[in-house]
This record gives sequence, C-alpha cells and structure tokens, in this order.
Amino acid sequence: MIIKITQTASNIKQLYDIRGEDFSYQGKTGSLCTFQPITLFNDEVCIKGSYKFNRWVNYIPFLHLLGGVSVTRTFRLNKNGVDYGSVFFTKFGFMQNFYGISLDNGETFQCYCRSAGSFNYVSIYQGDTQIALVETYLSVNDHKYTHKLYILEDYDRLADTFLFFVLYYASYTLTRRFHMSKGSVNTKSYSFSKYNFKYDENWRETHFPDENFFGKTHLFD
Repeated sequence: MIIKITQTASNIKQLYDIRGEDFSYQGKTGSLCTFQPITLFNDEVCIKGSYKFNRWVNYIPFLHLLGGVSVTRTFRLNKNGVDYGSVFFTKFGFMQNFYGISLDNGETFQCYCRSAGSFNYVSIYQGDTQIALVETYLSVNDHKYTHKLYILEDYDRLADTFLFFVLYYASYTLTRRFHMSKGSVNTKSYSFSKYNFKYDENWRETHFPDENFFGKTHLFD
C-alpha cells in the first residue's frame, strides 16, 4: 500500500489531505503547540490523539546519558471512541532514540528516523522486520510538507495507525507554526544516530519496484 500525505495549510493551521488508491482522510495537528490534540478522520474513522504527561522522572535532563530511559511526547490514541494504543519518543543512550507505537492488543512497533540529503526517512519495524517506510521531501513551499507512506501488504490493516504516526511525527519535527514566510525552501539534512543502519536504502525499491517519491501517487490527486 502507498499513501500520499499532503500538508495543505501551515502557519496558524496545520491541515493535511491524505490519499490512498481507494480511500481518503483529513488530518489536523495542533495550531499553537505540539501538546494539542492530533486528529485523523474520514466519514468512517476518527482517530484522536491526546497528549499524556509521563512520570516526572522522564523529564530529567540527560537522564538517558546517565543510564536511564526517558519516555516523552506520549499521545494516547482513541479510535471511534475506544482507547487502543499510544505513540511516544524514547531515549536511552548516546545517539540512541526512536519513536514507538504500542497497541493495547500487545503489538509494538519501532520507528527509526534518518535524514539524508533532500529526504527524511522513518523506517517502521516490528521486531527485526521492516514493515513500512515514511519518506518526506524536505524541499517545500510555504513550509507545507509532502510525505509518502509505504506499507507491506500483510500490514495494510495498520494504515490508519501509521498515518496518525506521520501526523504526530511531522508535528514534532517538521511543523513551523506562526511563520511569516512565503515561497520555496530547498533543504538538505543529515542525521547521526546509532540506528542509521535501520534505514535500508533498498527497501522501497525491493518491495515497491515501480514506485518512487515523485512517481505514481500523483494519480491520486
């Protein structure tokens, strides 16, 4: 499955249009700050994420460098009125961090980030197996980003959860609130992490050989 996530408003609103081959969603993240609710919705599904404060010990500066584990940026997920999981950010050592998704049914996923040139990548794993990839083009107009989400067929059932994660991740790492700029910005970025190896540059080509970032999903427009 390939899904295109297009930011349609930035500055004082953060809105998204989301298109798959046979479905669509709308997305909204916090206008004022990252603590505000995040919503993914269409006529059948509404996922709302609400910020949750963790125990105070998680906010001790440099805890992860002192042998501890910090879990922050936690959002509790509610789907059509039923709580069903959480997303969060965890740090536990020097250049060791990842985003996590934990569902109430016991499934867990690890999301490893890497920036390389004009793209930001998030490789989504279940255990030792990569099951999805998020690509974000870092060259933007008016700070409105475009993302593509690739999901292996066996995990299509998790599409809405992974889409929520894309909104959440963008809210924390890419969103520019209250900016006064217009026009195009070309950006290159490089990240350094002990988990850089989790990004497999051949994964998309192997599993989606006829697709690339500027490829077929323009047909969804």
